[in-house]
Amino acid sequence: MAPGLTRGFGDKEKYKMIELTNHNNKIQLRNTLFWDVDTALMDAEKSKLLIIERVLSRGNMNEFKQLIIFYDQNELKESVIKIGSLDARTLNFISGYLNIPKQNFLCYKKQQLNITHLNS
Repeated sequence: MAPGLTRGFGDKEKYKMIELTNHNNKIQLRNTLFWDVDTALMDAEKSKLLIIERVLSRGNMNEFKQLIIFYDQNELKESVIKIGSLDARTLNFISGYLNIPKQNFLCYKKQQLNITHLNS
């Protein structure tokens, strides 16, 4: 399984789902991914960066599979490099999956700016 992507819990646990539409494609995501957002106001295009970041960092494999169909590869590539924070494993995964050097990602550049001290 891809780093950063969690397994879904069995059928026994049900989640409220949100459904978004983009270019005649639909995606269903757990509303728990967006605990801090009014999902009724979410727009697939305007909230693209948020949606992609949340699915990569907190989504499950099913949500990731939906994501790569929902947004075309160019949209994904243009968006993921703008994400400000991804853990190292997720960054490695998405960098390899989309064939984008890690150095092109904003989160990687920000990480390089943080100076770590020897005693840290």
